[in-house]
Amino acid sequence: MREFLEVFKYTFKENLKKKTFIISTIAILVLITGVMLVPAIVTKVQSQAGNDNGPADTGEKRIVYLVDNSGYFEKGLQDIQKQFPGYQIKLEAKDKIESLKADIKENGKSFLIVAKLEKDIPEFEYYTKQYDDGPGQSEIAKVFKQVYSAELLKQSDVPQATISKVMGDLQVNVNELGKNKWGGYFASIFIVMLLFFAVYFCGYGVAMSVASEKTSRVMELLVTSVKPSRIILGKTAGMGALELVQLLLVMLVGIVTYMLAFPADFTLGGMSLDLSAFTPFALAMILIYFILGYSLYALLFAVVGATVSKAEDVSSAMMPMSFVSIISFYFAYGTFAVPDSTAARAASLIPFTSPFSVPSRLISTAVPAWEIAASLGILAITIVFTGMLSIKLYSFAVLHYGDRLKLGALFKSSRSGN
Repeated sequence: MREFLEVFKYTFKENLKKKTFIISTIAILVLITGVMLVPAIVTKVQSQAGNDNGPADTGEKRIVYLVDNSGYFEKGLQDIQKQFPGYQIKLEAKDKIESLKADIKENGKSFLIVAKLEKDIPEFEYYTKQYDDGPGQSEIAKVFKQVYSAELLKQSDVPQATISKVMGDLQVNVNELGKNKWGGYFASIFIVMLLFFAVYFCGYGVAMSVASEKTSRVMELLVTSVKPSRIILGKTAGMGALELVQLLLVMLVGIVTYMLAFPADFTLGGMSLDLSAFTPFALAMILIYFILGYSLYALLFAVVGATVSKAEDVSSAMMPMSFVSIISFYFAYGTFAVPDSTAARAASLIPFTSPFSVPSRLISTAVPAWEIAASLGILAITIVFTGMLSIKLYSFAVLHYGDRLKLGALFKSSRSGN
């Protein structure tokens, strides 16, 4: 135990002092703070823009000319005006159409709607200088349909009270009983990316640490006084504890910034961002899956670091493990939109994907307790077997110098005991 703690403390302190860790931590915290402050800034800017634009409504309004050749809309001019508060609706005679069209083409400050009858049904010609300028096509169709329908009902001697009820909009109140699927979707993306980069780069740090010590021949001295099993476990635990501290800082800053600055009524594309799923249980599970996921990958990365003699060779040696981690990440990533699908459940049980899949599912849906228990059990058992295998392979690879040791040769040497 003493040997393990010595390696643990050495690894933790050495990496804590590195500029890369300090700079990356500061950068991540600034980024998290910025992400949390952006909605507040956007909301404030929109609010100020709304206040600034308020008095402009009392100024000169652009004119929408209406030529009514159908006979249905002249009487309903006031109702049409109410539906277009940002414009001035002005009735014009049929003989003014060409001059109005010429003015619109030249100046582009006004618009023209010509209503006519086709088989006793109103039809409209809308003239504007630019397609996306002025009232929208669907808006015009909706407003004039309401006026036309109301006029038909009046001609049929339908009481005005009944017409008002028929033409009024029906109110629909949405009551969401489950979790906000799309609001949780964005939170899931953030969580899984945070976990992936934390696990991957921390594991990469373990491999680099082992390779660097081999380059400086520190490992030869270390192995003579400490068992290889204590070295690999101490190094993975030390780097893991350091990354856990960084992750806790990120979560703490994110929570504090959210509570102080994040606007409660902020929406993205009309959807509220539902962060209520970040319960104490969910946060605890995120930390647990980070620890277990890191342990699984870091043990394998440590073996990879032991197979090379120079730190420069670590990147190429890590290619197989990089593919495994990236494929696992994208498999979990692909299930975000359908967290209750068979693929999502499978990703929750596969040990290499569960550290990324389960935390994201906890944010976006209700995960059955048995799935969480099964996922944790399978992941823990896999870590135990991976740890036993990694310790054995590490013991043979750690004192290897020269050309990079191939995994096939490493397995062969470990079986033969040479």
